[in-house]
Amino acid sequence: MKSIFLFTIVLMTIFFTSCREKAKEVIEVEKYQFATPAEVGMSLDSLVQIDEMVMEFVEAEKYPGAVTLIAKNGKIIYESEVGWSDSTKTEAYRKDHLFRMASMTKPIVSVAAMQLIETGKLKLDDPVGKYIPSFMDTEVLEDFNSSDTTWTSSTSTSIPTVRQLLTQTAGIPYGFMNPPINGAILAKHGIPDLSTHLPITIEETADKMGDLPLVHEPGAQWMYGLNTDILGRVVEVVSGMPLDKYIRENITKPIGIEKLDFYFNDSLTPKLSKVFLTGPDGKIMQAPQNMGPFYIPNYPTEGAKTYLSGGSGMTGTARDYFLFCQAMLNDGTLGTAEILKSETAQEMHKNQLDTITYPWGSGSFGFGFHVAQDESSRPDGTYSWGGAFSTTFWIDPKNELIVIQLRQVLQSPYNQEIDGKLEKLVYSALK
Repeated sequence: MKSIFLFTIVLMTIFFTSCREKAKEVIEVEKYQFATPAEVGMSLDSLVQIDEMVMEFVEAEKYPGAVTLIAKNGKIIYESEVGWSDSTKTEAYRKDHLFRMASMTKPIVSVAAMQLIETGKLKLDDPVGKYIPSFMDTEVLEDFNSSDTTWTSSTSTSIPTVRQLLTQTAGIPYGFMNPPINGAILAKHGIPDLSTHLPITIEETADKMGDLPLVHEPGAQWMYGLNTDILGRVVEVVSGMPLDKYIRENITKPIGIEKLDFYFNDSLTPKLSKVFLTGPDGKIMQAPQNMGPFYIPNYPTEGAKTYLSGGSGMTGTARDYFLFCQAMLNDGTLGTAEILKSETAQEMHKNQLDTITYPWGSGSFGFGFHVAQDESSRPDGTYSWGGAFSTTFWIDPKNELIVIQLRQVLQSPYNQEIDGKLEKLVYSALK
């Protein structure tokens, strides 16, 4: 009798486990829709050349490889993993590898700010000083003494606004944009360009930034900088929540994203793609554990895990970032979830610079996105961004197309070359 009872328990356990596994499979199918390229009017023959193109860069030792995802009409039509995560070429790239998204964090944090604007808790033309007091009285850099890292500055005619943070026109610099001056000032005050493993917070660095000089008058020009990091701190103050928790509860979790976050448990370190650097000979080498005073390669799974960088802090997979892109392409919705109203989502990828000159190409800039105009292949209105570790994506509303390619070489000099070739292959497949 006892053996019969135990046998029944085993059968029931197997049955319920099987049901859970089947339910999980159904959820995955519902979350990700798939189609062949031919079913959406694209050529597989052209798309498979992407793998060949990436492998050429791998063989030239310019990149370790790449994970590529292409979706059209809401369906994933092409995914590939080319190359290796490690320098010994023993660990092939996989679709579930975690990539440091760096500045591909900016569009997500910009959406967080726009959500708060929709609810009336935040306004586009609110002064940043309303939420971060050190920004209430800002100054503009006039002169810098490199011998002792001192400077002279004058009071700005206005103070930065939320709108200017969203459009990168507030005058807040990145150190790497001008290392002898901006880099020296930020380093002196312990402010990193990228997300860091150190036990500091964005609250601390945002407070410091308000006391440092702007590089130009607020709203006077476009200058890439730590604007979205400051915006992330504004989101925290307005929402009363840490930035990572706010994004999980209001953006990623509602649209089914599982692996796109600021930090992960150290058990996921094996799933982290390795970071590479380009050496003096133009060839890649795996990054050392100590990449400088602020950085270690495994910061998403190791270190203090306290620095929530709105401009560079998120790590994730291609499939998870695709869900965010698809929600944007759908004007703020994915399935039954709405992360933005339609009009707000559309406003984010319109030209928001007015008469300000955009220095990076023939396009313009919206709220957190580059917006294409008069470019070689991408239709006008295509919006995009990339990250310092050589990640890139674009969303093409005209063709209902999403392209994501994730690589992990810090500030690779070959990004423009490989991005251009990727773009040509994608649009030749569309034709």
